[in-house]
Amino acid sequence: MQITTLTSTVSDNFFYAIEDEGDLLLIDPVDAELALRHAHQLQPRRVRVLATHGHPDHVMGNDRVKGALDCEVLASGHARTFPVPCDVALSDGDVVQVGASRWRVRHAPGHTDGHLVLQHPGHLISGDVFFVGGTGHCKFGGNPTVLYRTYHQTLRDVPDETIFYPGHDYAARNMEFCLSVEPDNAGALALKERIRSWTREDGPFLTTLGHERSYNPFHRVDEPTLQQRMRDEHPQLWPADVTDAEATFRVLRALRDVF
Repeated sequence: MQITTLTSTVSDNFFYAIEDEGDLLLIDPVDAELALRHAHQLQPRRVRVLATHGHPDHVMGNDRVKGALDCEVLASGHARTFPVPCDVALSDGDVVQVGASRWRVRHAPGHTDGHLVLQHPGHLISGDVFFVGGTGHCKFGGNPTVLYRTYHQTLRDVPDETIFYPGHDYAARNMEFCLSVEPDNAGALALKERIRSWTREDGPFLTTLGHERSYNPFHRVDEPTLQQRMRDEHPQLWPADVTDAEATFRVLRALRDVF
């Protein structure tokens, strides 16, 4: 099995190609020309497209790729906002077979109501759910309470050693945000130095979920010190009638929205 990162030339997205035994799955091929060039180079026996969610910056290449390759489009059957026209509607718990590799479909709402991620041992195609140093926004069809549950309930069982592959690379800006809320965040300070020389041509800056859980504030909202800091410094944003962990997540998301 091979996972290839493709750097869009028409947006700030990164998208991915999973290839195994001549079977090719293109995930969010927003840059149709690049996706088609990659497919033609590989000459696979089968090609399919999978959409993690329906935002235009992830699906606007689907029609051209489907038309050129006469291939199936797989997308979420959970979506009510931003539904994606598709040949196969996927549900939580389904398996997408790519050659000999099996990818588990996880319904991971919050960024959008129908967002899907794909999980394989050691790997997670995360779309706009997980980011280095941050999390997906909830501005267009999203809900921060639902995203909190995706992080801290639905996907909490994903092993720490899992590498995740995001739809964008916001790592540099996210490190600045992390340090704006926790100036003493040693993990963010260390990553900021590593990211300094990283360029878009290098592909997305990748970490593991275990690494993110060690320093990323969106993963650490159960920590009393972080909860107290958000409550004390941003009382106007602190929501009532929810747990302190959820309140901390929602305050962080609101702060990142305007950062």
